[in-house]
Amino acid sequence: MQAMFVLIAIAVVAGFVGIGVGVAEGSAAIIIGSLALSAVATVFGINLRRRILSNRQS
Repeated sequence: MQAMFVLIAIAVVAGFVGIGVGVAEGSAAIIIGSLALSAVATVFGINLRRRILSNRQS
């Protein structure tokens, strides 16, 4: 489970780094791709956290 959190955190950080690279290069495609990566990783992280919390309550 901790490995999943680490992978999600790495994906979010990579997305933010990609946004910085996209801004530096002036590439909208890199920025949009990085935003998508961050968004997907964030959604997976939220769902994983909800699943863990619901398992602890039941």
